[in-house]
Amino acid sequence: MAVLMGVLVALLWGFLGLGHPSQAAAVGVANLTAKTRTPYSTLNLRSCASTSCTVLRSVPHGTLLTLTAASGDWFKTSYRGATGWVHSRYTVLQGTPSKTLRRGNTSRKMVAYTFDAGSDLGNTGKILDFLKNRNIKAGFGLTGTWAAAHPTYVKRIFGEGHLIFDHTWDHKSFTGFSTGKAALTPARRTEELIRANNKIRGLTGHTTRPYFRPPYGDYNSGVLRDAGANRFSRTTLWTLDSWGWKGLTAAQICDRVVDSMSAASNGGNGYILLFHVGSQSRDANALPCITDTLKKRGFKFGTIPQVTAP
Repeated sequence: MAVLMGVLVALLWGFLGLGHPSQAAAVGVANLTAKTRTPYSTLNLRSCASTSCTVLRSVPHGTLLTLTAASGDWFKTSYRGATGWVHSRYTVLQGTPSKTLRRGNTSRKMVAYTFDAGSDLGNTGKILDFLKNRNIKAGFGLTGTWAAAHPTYVKRIFGEGHLIFDHTWDHKSFTGFSTGKAALTPARRTEELIRANNKIRGLTGHTTRPYFRPPYGDYNSGVLRDAGANRFSRTTLWTLDSWGWKGLTAAQICDRVVDSMSAASNGGNGYILLFHVGSQSRDANALPCITDTLKKRGFKFGTIPQVTAP
């Protein structure tokens, strides 16, 4: 009886077009391909995104697949006339790896302010007011969950001319290095990037591509490969973290930033500075001191594209 009920539920969900009842909502992808990585076996193409689902086809090692969606650890694709799902752990995304950006052009006295937003609203309004008053354009790394919670501020950030880059959907470490968890699979990395981009694009009408900032700064060659395959060709890191999130006072943050730049080669030209908008950080209070000091030294302020331009 239980087996019969399970079959009836599956048929009902299929009839209604809802897919497998345990399957999370998929995120559509475009222009994304992968090769299967199963040197000693084949990869199962299943009827839904679960190992409990029916095997539709066996896909040989090294097969190039065109991907149309991501859901959890799974990619949706077609092979030999059948459409289904393959586990992304056994795939390698194709494309040009993303390039890391740690510092801009060292021949110009220009610096980039970047602000990550992934927790609370915190000092976002205060920061935006300061930047507007000083006519400074900055960069904001927004998670999709933050954007969903604060749509008015996302629109304001974009409307006031700041660069928004993708900081993933909910700030999971792509490698697991900083969280002690397993690395995300290619499909989960894709889902994190695309869901965030879709949310921000829906609010601003503008994509976050090609700029992406990995949570915690965790990345490796696999992350660069997967980000690049998803057309995030610039992995935006930083030259200096203010450490405002560590509990430094505004004065300590200012000293840390200006002293580091003074000691750096080329006087800190092209520095990309990392701040946070959250209430845990005193970065907002340190901005006047940092800005006034750098202006006296002849620095100008720009977005990531401006600071990294030749």
